[in-house]
Amino acid sequence: MTKYVRQILLGIIIGLLGMVIYLTPQGWSLEEKYGLYWLFQLRGTMPPPNEVIVVAIDRPSASQLGLPVTPNFWPWPRNIHANLIDRLAQAGAQVIVLDLIFHTTGTVPEHDQQLTKAISSAGNVIIVERLYTEQLDFTNDENESFQLKLIKEESIPLLPEISDAVLSHAPFPLPDKPRINAYWAFKPGIGDAPTIPAIVLQAFTLKIYDDFRRLLQKVHNLDVAQQLPDQDRIKDLESLVFTMRHLFVNQPEIKRQLLLELRDSTSLDKDTKQMIQVLINLYSGQEAYYLNFYGPPRSIKTIPYYQFLQPPEGDEKSLNAALDSVKDKVVFVGLSSTTQSENEQIRDAYHSVFTDPEGVKISGVEIAATAFANLLENKSVRPFSYAGSLGLLLIMGLTAGIIFPLLSNRNLIVVSFILAAAYVVFAWLLFKQASIWLPLVIPLFIMIPGAIFGAIILKYLAARHERDQLLELFGQFTPERVVGDLTRHVDANLHKDQLVFGACLFTDVKGYTTLAEAMDVRQLKLLMDDYFDILSRSVKQNNGVVSEKIGDAMLAIWEVTSARKILREEACKAGLAIVDNINQFNHDRNHPALPTRIGIHFGELLITKYGSGSMDNYIYRVVGDLINTTSRIEGTNKLLGTNLLVTSEVIEGIDRFLTRPLGSFLFAGKSLPVNLCELMTYQQRATNQQMQLCAMFTDALTAYLQQQAIAIQKWTEILRIFPNDGPTKFYLSICSQSSPDQWSSIIKLNEK
Repeated sequence: MTKYVRQILLGIIIGLLGMVIYLTPQGWSLEEKYGLYWLFQLRGTMPPPNEVIVVAIDRPSASQLGLPVTPNFWPWPRNIHANLIDRLAQAGAQVIVLDLIFHTTGTVPEHDQQLTKAISSAGNVIIVERLYTEQLDFTNDENESFQLKLIKEESIPLLPEISDAVLSHAPFPLPDKPRINAYWAFKPGIGDAPTIPAIVLQAFTLKIYDDFRRLLQKVHNLDVAQQLPDQDRIKDLESLVFTMRHLFVNQPEIKRQLLLELRDSTSLDKDTKQMIQVLINLYSGQEAYYLNFYGPPRSIKTIPYYQFLQPPEGDEKSLNAALDSVKDKVVFVGLSSTTQSENEQIRDAYHSVFTDPEGVKISGVEIAATAFANLLENKSVRPFSYAGSLGLLLIMGLTAGIIFPLLSNRNLIVVSFILAAAYVVFAWLLFKQASIWLPLVIPLFIMIPGAIFGAIILKYLAARHERDQLLELFGQFTPERVVGDLTRHVDANLHKDQLVFGACLFTDVKGYTTLAEAMDVRQLKLLMDDYFDILSRSVKQNNGVVSEKIGDAMLAIWEVTSARKILREEACKAGLAIVDNINQFNHDRNHPALPTRIGIHFGELLITKYGSGSMDNYIYRVVGDLINTTSRIEGTNKLLGTNLLVTSEVIEGIDRFLTRPLGSFLFAGKSLPVNLCELMTYQQRATNQQMQLCAMFTDALTAYLQQQAIAIQKWTEILRIFPNDGPTKFYLSICSQSSPDQWSSIIKLNEK
């Protein structure tokens, strides 16, 4: 099994691991408990819609109105609620939602009558019903292994007179969980009946209901549409929503038809179209939604109850402001605490993703308001589709499985953090902009650590395999690819890695990929054998060692055994010999030309060995940043239009070669620049033109580094005399793109 197959297999295993865990209840629970929480914390608060307001029954209101605050500051006299409804209705509240209990008669019958009259007069009051849950046991014998039990849920009826007076009433059940994340828009346990958010949304959009009904008549069977009453004849909102829900669920094509008709309609304004879209989403949507909380408790605009009835003495301004704020709004009225002590008194309070450190919970009435606001804005939290999530996890697993084994241990940790951070940013942006919830816990804390562990295991197994099979593999498949002759420069008793100084020469053939595609593979092999023979002789004749030949590239090494100057001179001589010999090779034979680019650098090398037994069985390899940098230097020839580049470290103190400085270059991913020079020829062989070019270029480069505009004239003059000079074209291009004060002494290269 090749290493690439092992990497792909690792990626598949990691991807499948993430997918399987994601599909389990435990995996989903982790994502809901931690992943969703982190996404909300990263996103922070967001503004709720202006159409919804909460009127809070709280401790300040109880104190201001002179009502009891313990043990539950409840129940309040119902005439107070009647007064509130009158005030809200007169102020123009579009819908009034009471999250209060009215299933028994009050202590004062006159107050019940006053409340009923206020509700009837307002005509827009909706009351939250309470549900009664009962567990029915149908097992005759407790010892039976099969226990048949049934959970029965039903609404607790309101007082008949109040039930007749309200616009509608509906329950708002919430999941029995430590933290509230979701709600039902249509409750399966009570016959898919619509809950408060759906009913309130229907009531809020009644003003455009006739437009919606006419639109429906255009796209659907008239007999069905005629069953729907027009706006003035609507008597039961719950039945209306239930009917529409049944219609859209059983005939899903209606949604597409309505949306097309809505898009092409010219008689409806933008706001009407938006509300119709909201209704379509409600009727055709899912049963349950994840809550998109706007922030901590009371993020939705909340006004204390007392401000509508009895503001502080002389504070008529706050009363008027409160009344003005409810015009054309949906007003939710219910218990809402501001402190932990109030939470302990109010049972209708829940933990949310924004429960603050002091433990203040969000009230049930604010959850209902949040659910309605989410439906109105179509901004409920939407888990990424199962298919999309599974595909994402598989792709992430494959990516990690393929890439991680290729990295060093240090880079493995760095890349892991980068990958994790990039994924978190992507998930955060998607959640913030579109309320789409990506899996977070499983990728970050299961898949990435699993891929790291798997990569380490693969690297360990590969190292063992290489230790046992390296000599055999190199001997059978790649003779001459690695030369173990470096031992002649290293202590024969070497038993560990050795850090030395050395010169590194790297070559590459220009246009090799195109050539390889066009040639027969056997002819290409013969051509490259002759080519590498020339390169190898040029290196060996100058006391270098060919370390590797890969494709069209060759790596040669000069390891320090004597004076460094001699070593660097030999590397330069080898480079010039390669240039001369390849030029001769390209002109003398009937074959495609192989123009060669060369880079030479000097610095630290780590010589490491593989194998066992006697010294004859050891194979030595060189590793270190020097190799990578030399390869980058060779590649820079392509950018500068040169053939042989060396660094200032290579030619320092050597005066037998003609060179010209090309400036300081910072390679991508590097922190320190390198000073590059073009190695042109030997001083004694230099022509007048070559020396003139060097002098003119050095003068122009000096002007450039001093940010003198005259540098452009000097570059232009060079091109007039030497029209094909690559470095001059390169610098002239840089100068033409910016003003002299922006010229940098260090050229940053973005491509590797």
